[in-house]
Amino acid sequence: MKLTSSILGIFPEAYLVGGALRDALLKLSFKDIDLAVPPSPDFVNKVQALARALGAACFPLDEENQVYRLVARKAPAWQLDIAPFFGGTLKSDLLRRDFTVNALALKLKPAHAFSADRKTGAFTLSPDRAEVIDLCGGLKDLKDKKIKTASPGVFDEDPLRLMRTFRIAAALDFEIAPAVLKLVKKKAGLIKKSAPERVREELMRLLESGESNYWLALMHKHGLLCAVFPDLAAQESCAVKYYGKGGVLKHTLQVVQRMDHLFQNLPVYLPEHKKFAEFLASPRVFKLAALLHDIAKPPKAAVVKGRLRFFGHEEYGAIMAGRVMEDLRFPRDEIRLVTRIIGTHLRPGNLAANDSISDRAMFRFFRTMGEYTVPLLVLSWADHSSYVTDEQLKKMRRTLQNEPKKLPAGLPYNSPKKTLRYMQVLNQLLRVYVKKNMKLRSSQLLDGNDVIKTLKIPEGPKIGEILERLQLLQFEGKIKNREQALKAIKGMK
Repeated sequence: MKLTSSILGIFPEAYLVGGALRDALLKLSFKDIDLAVPPSPDFVNKVQALARALGAACFPLDEENQVYRLVARKAPAWQLDIAPFFGGTLKSDLLRRDFTVNALALKLKPAHAFSADRKTGAFTLSPDRAEVIDLCGGLKDLKDKKIKTASPGVFDEDPLRLMRTFRIAAALDFEIAPAVLKLVKKKAGLIKKSAPERVREELMRLLESGESNYWLALMHKHGLLCAVFPDLAAQESCAVKYYGKGGVLKHTLQVVQRMDHLFQNLPVYLPEHKKFAEFLASPRVFKLAALLHDIAKPPKAAVVKGRLRFFGHEEYGAIMAGRVMEDLRFPRDEIRLVTRIIGTHLRPGNLAANDSISDRAMFRFFRTMGEYTVPLLVLSWADHSSYVTDEQLKKMRRTLQNEPKKLPAGLPYNSPKKTLRYMQVLNQLLRVYVKKNMKLRSSQLLDGNDVIKTLKIPEGPKIGEILERLQLLQFEGKIKNREQALKAIKGMK
């Protein structure tokens, strides 16, 4: 695709701006291109002509300011946003941008060749820094790896930039300047004015970071986390004696940290992870579940016989998390996943509290959780591992895959021995799930018609009960083929 020549053929004066130029200067690839061009009466017609030249779909993002987006019609995916100079000039356009590292411009020339990866659609460009127009000191801030605002009013103009501050810093591993953090704290409440779906998108992009827990903690320190999630505010003063300074919120962020750590070290902790990779496709959703998993502990906290308890916090937490996600316009499937595993996140621990776990107990657990089995075990892994230090977790690596042994009575809730045992049980459940239950999903020996025909009974609930009992026998290894299954059901009439 001859991108530069196509652009200049229609817009002789065009400037690469924003994140695309920033990433190009950092020698990073990018899929999203931002262009700014001089205003003209026939701007919309020119945009449509560019879309035809690039074989792209075209639609307005902001008709009032004439911001248009071009999107590739065929894979690989890419998009190009184009708009006239905001305020009528390039200078006014750059000065109203969010951060100095985004307030840069490069006047396109025929020599500026975009290279595109045919598989991913990602572009690369090697701009000459001497050609970059820099009115706000963005080049120095790029070199210093600093996020600074381009003007004092950036958050008033668009409160979503509060979230973007942390998302961009997380993506680039940049430091946010102290003055910016101070301004975030002052303006955090403005985030409520942003469209919920835009807040959701910035949050989920931040959760793609391998250090998302650090950025969430920084957001909290400067008032933004609880501005987005007001229900988390009560966590900080809840169960301080139980969790230490920071209370439940401290624990919550530790669980997110463990989720970050797990997804960066899957082969170490979950050696068979490739066998259930279909259930691990979206780490950022797991991190959201970790962030919200104890959302109901404050309203459910109660002292019972001198001990602080949180009875029902998992079920009520699922309801609260569902409301939060609905308010932020999350997709239904992600709401179902997060609420399902939050609402059942104590079940693996309850199983692990038993001296041994029978095949029947595991079968019932897998049957109840279904497709949410692996996500629940992953959340439980992060939850339990948060009770030990980094050094303790490192020492446990050698024995995490061992068969769980019976625990001595009277161990405290945060005993490393108890945590090790619980995590060994989680790994045991994952191994059995891979070995037995996943195979059962595609190896049903009999169906309802077989039961009706063999036992000569009418349709009804009895058929389902027989099939479930049959599946348990298969899970336990007592029947292995169709002939054995037919023989087994004859005694179930």
